[in-house]
Amino acid sequence: MSYKGKTILFDCGIHPAYSGMAALPYFDEIDPSTIDVLLVTHFHLDHAASLPYFLEKTTFKGRVFMTHATKAIYKLLLSDYVKVSKVSVEDMLYDEQDILRSMDKIEVIDFHQTLEVNGIRFWCYTAGHVLGAAMFMVDIAGVRVLYTGDYSREEDRHLRAAEVLQFSPDICIIESTYGVQLHQPRNVREKRFTDVIHSTISQGGCVLIPAFALGRAQELLLILDEYWSNHPEIHNIPI
Repeated sequence: MSYKGKTILFDCGIHPAYSGMAALPYFDEIDPSTIDVLLVTHFHLDHAASLPYFLEKTTFKGRVFMTHATKAIYKLLLSDYVKVSKVSVEDMLYDEQDILRSMDKIEVIDFHQTLEVNGIRFWCYTAGHVLGAAMFMVDIAGVRVLYTGDYSREEDRHLRAAEVLQFSPDICIIESTYGVQLHQPRNVREKRFTDVIHSTISQGGCVLIPAFALGRAQELLLILDEYWSNHPEIHNIPI
């Protein structure tokens, strides 16, 4: 995004369905050396996994910001991504050393903390979604732009819902992955989940739950912990 000679890049991810250079955004369509600030909303691969490449292998000389939690988990997630990537060494976008070098260049921002870089003011709000996820508000010459990244307005057991702003931005750039989807109410989905588990273990079966290791797994464990607490008859069944 460019306005009045200032340029901001929002997020820096990869396409999870591709590998090597094909997974990168179209960096050849922009001039990285002109970017003043790079703001990363959260640690998921499609929002952050090309960051080591961008910081180490392009002409980008600006500053990059994310929240404390995002930075901590970014390192873990990308290290794992490098280890499990099934591509040749020649096709790897970066290695563990590139990730470590990128950590030295990443600056952190607290929620509601206002920073200014080259006349660009910005701050962030809680986005829900995953631990550390942020929605960024950018102010250039009095024009305010809100970039949400992925967000969730549904509070769950380990995360607060995305904040509701007290004022309207001039421009809102908003994710819309489920923009036209109708989901069942949370309590209905949870009951279906726990009913299937209870039925299975009551018949002597075992339950295997494939889940994303960060965020989803923690939430499922909290749901199960609550359900187990309310059902003494299955306390002898380990999770």
